[in-house]
Amino acid sequence: MFSPGYIAFLVTAAVLNISGFISNGFIVTVMITAWTKSRRLASSEQLLLSLGLSNLWVTIVLIVFCFGFATLTNFNDQIFLFSFFSFAVVVRYWLTVLLCFFYCIKIVNSTHTFFLWCKLRISWLIPRLLVGSIIITLLAFVMILSFMYILPPPANVTTVIHAMSHSESIKSLIVFFLTVGSGCPFLLVLLCSILVVASLCGHVCQMTGKESHLRSFQTKAHVQAARTVLSLLLLFLSFFVAQTLSMTVDIGYNERLFIFTVMTIYSPAQAAILVLNNPKLKQALAVMVQRTVLICEEKN
Repeated sequence: MFSPGYIAFLVTAAVLNISGFISNGFIVTVMITAWTKSRRLASSEQLLLSLGLSNLWVTIVLIVFCFGFATLTNFNDQIFLFSFFSFAVVVRYWLTVLLCFFYCIKIVNSTHTFFLWCKLRISWLIPRLLVGSIIITLLAFVMILSFMYILPPPANVTTVIHAMSHSESIKSLIVFFLTVGSGCPFLLVLLCSILVVASLCGHVCQMTGKESHLRSFQTKAHVQAARTVLSLLLLFLSFFVAQTLSMTVDIGYNERLFIFTVMTIYSPAQAAILVLNNPKLKQALAVMVQRTVLICEEKN
């Protein structure tokens, strides 16, 4: 019989995964519908579509990783699954960085050459940064797989890094890849958050004493961007801490279930942040809710 804690974990994970599929599927559907109608997507919409797809992908990989890792007995299969999970997570990290970078460039008022250059070319930059982040992460993933499958285990294990076995070397390489691939994006999201909040504070100070309606109108975009970036930062931090603990600390069974639950929250929580802070998604959600209510009323 399963323990009560494990049953609670299964129920919670099922609810979170289903909500993640629904919320991110909603984002993808709205963005693809807009794409088919106008034949183009704005830079922010490209990022929202990419994040929705990546969250769906990570949710699937996380389900397979949680329930399939223990059933695998071959070391190479375990490492491949863990590497694939790491690749999916790191791609999502960099997409989050690009969204925060987009808000930062759009909101922060600076006369620095870099900001001015990015503001003028943001529509040109975003698609290329999207493709570049995926390609670089994919190359790192391929390098790990090449190290695992092409290079044979050393005949003399004493020559390996600090006398570790070949399998431990591969595990350390993957952990290093995941740590660097998540640590650097976290620092960039933190930097973008600081810049956006500092810009908001400066803007509020400049608007002091001006007309209230003008102050409200001009500050709205700053507040919305700061709320979005800070929410993504807190969510990123929770996942980053849970991920780091799962890799570096020898924890108990119940604690590990709790960590996996925290990691599962990321996809639906990020989708909720994106929907609530994007006018097009919020409007589409309101229309969908209104239609659902009307359908329910007609049936009754």
